[in-house]
Amino acid sequence: MESITLIEHESLPILPERLRGQNALATEHAYALKKLERRLPGNAFFWGHHTVKFANYCGAICLGNLSIEILPKIHGKETEPGACRKSLIKMLVRARRLKIQRGGTAHIELQKHSLLDVFILQFCDQLHAELMQGMIRHYVEKNENINVLRGRLRVEQQLKHNNAHKERLFCQYDELDADNTFNQVIKCVLRLMMKIAAGAIARKKLAEMLMRFDIIRDIQADLQMVDKLKFNRFTCRYAPIFQQCSWFLQGCHPDVKVGNNACTSLLFDMNKLFEAYVASAYKQVAHFNGLRMQVQGPQKYMVRRWADRDEQLFLMKPDMAFFDTENNIFSIADAKWKLLDDREKKLGISQSDLYQMSAYATRYKVDRLSLVYPKQKCFQNPIELGLQGTEARLFITPFDVSSNDSPEYMFLGGPIKT
Repeated sequence: MESITLIEHESLPILPERLRGQNALATEHAYALKKLERRLPGNAFFWGHHTVKFANYCGAICLGNLSIEILPKIHGKETEPGACRKSLIKMLVRARRLKIQRGGTAHIELQKHSLLDVFILQFCDQLHAELMQGMIRHYVEKNENINVLRGRLRVEQQLKHNNAHKERLFCQYDELDADNTFNQVIKCVLRLMMKIAAGAIARKKLAEMLMRFDIIRDIQADLQMVDKLKFNRFTCRYAPIFQQCSWFLQGCHPDVKVGNNACTSLLFDMNKLFEAYVASAYKQVAHFNGLRMQVQGPQKYMVRRWADRDEQLFLMKPDMAFFDTENNIFSIADAKWKLLDDREKKLGISQSDLYQMSAYATRYKVDRLSLVYPKQKCFQNPIELGLQGTEARLFITPFDVSSNDSPEYMFLGGPIKT
C-alpha cells in the first residue's frame, strides 16, 4: 500500500494522475474522499481549488490502495514526521486511547511505522496477551452417536438409532467451543487489518494471529454485532479488545471503494485528545501539590428562568477544576488545541474562549483560571491577563507535548500557592 504523510493544516494537491511517491491525490482518490466525507466529522478536512486541507483531526484515512496519514503539528518538529508521530502516540497512550503492552512492541521504535501499523501492532500484542490466558470458549450442547458414554444417554434416541449397533451410544453433552460470535468478530477485524497493513512487521503479526483463529468460521462482522455482545466475569478481560474492534469497524466503509478496495478511516479529535492528555499530566502534578482535580466538572448552570426558579439553562462543564484541602475550588483550566501568536495584540485567542473563562470566574467564584494551548513557535511563555471587573487572573499557558519533563513548571501559569 502506498502512503502519504501530512502535518495538520497542510494542503494536499489534487492531480489528474498521481505518480508513485508523489504527495498528491489522484482524481479517483479525491472522488472517494468526497464520497467518504459524509461519514467523517464535519471539520476533518476542507476543500480548496484543486486541493484538500486536513485540520482538527489526526489519524489515518485509507482510500483503497492509498493511505493518508495526518499528524499533529508539534512545535520544532514540523519537518520531522517521525517525531510528530511519536508525540501523537505518546498523547494517545497517556490519554488511554492506546495501550502498549510490555514485552510486545514496546521495544520497537513505533514512530518509524505508519500510524495504522502502530494500532495494528498494539492490537495484536494486546490480543496475544489475552490469548495466553485462554481463548473465549462457550459451552455448546451436542447430541451425537459415539462409542463411549459422554454426558447422559438419550434413551429414546438410543432405541431409535442403535438397535442394530449395540457398540454405539446416543449421548447428549456440553462441550467448550471456540467458534462463537466473540472470536468470529475478532477474526473478521484481523482480516480487515490485513488489507490495510502497510509494513511487513504488521502483516507478519496479523498472519500469526490469524493462524490462532484458523478454526473459527469467517463472517462479515459489523458495529451492531459488537454492541450486542454480552460480557461476563470470564469474558470481561476482552472488553478493551472489542472496544478497538468497534473503532476499526466504525471506520470501515465497504460501500466507498477505489477500484476493488474499500475505504477505512481512523481519526482522533485533537481538541478532545489534547484535553485528555493535559488532564492526565495535570492530575499528577495537582496531587503532588496537595490539590484534587475533577474532569468535566463540577457542573453548574449559567442561568435560570426568572419565572420558574427550577428551570435552569446553559450547563457549564470546565475541562479541569482543582480543589484545595478544604474542598474549595482553587482554580479552573480549559485546554484548547489551537494556534496562537504572541505578536498579535489579542494573541489569536478567540473571544468566545475569553467569555467562557469570564463566566467561570463569575459563576464558580474563582480568581485563578488558565487557558492551556500547545506550545508553538510564536507562543513559548505563559502570559498573564486580568479579567476586567473581577479580581481574577487568567494565565495563557503553553504545554509542550513533545517534552518528557514534568509540566509542573507551567502548571496553571505559575507556582502553586494554596
